[in-house]
Amino acid sequence: MPAENTKNIRRYDTLRIRTSSPKSLICFMHGKTVSLIKKGMEGGTRRDIEKAQNMIFLLELAINKNEDASKILANLYAYCYYLLEKTDTQGILTARRIMETLSNTFNQLSKQKIA
Repeated sequence: MPAENTKNIRRYDTLRIRTSSPKSLICFMHGKTVSLIKKGMEGGTRRDIEKAQNMIFLLELAINKNEDASKILANLYAYCYYLLEKTDTQGILTARRIMETLSNTFNQLSKQKIA
């Protein structure tokens, strides 16, 4: 991809992040995490997996841990982070599946009107 296209994509992503609602940001972060894991598995570098771990860490930080469901979600994030620490393909694949499931769930929830 030409450097100019890459630069434009980064500008678009930056603008998208700055103007998104919190719900949209959570969905974006889950989707980005999944794509980084996929990239890392499909010939990318270890750095892609590390970026995915950083995204998971940020998602975990955003949780209000006073609620039971939030504690479970925090544990799932911690588990995925742990799996990505390892270099075995099965662990990374498991983390990817968990994050894909969470991504799909958050995308569905974001489309619902919740008071």
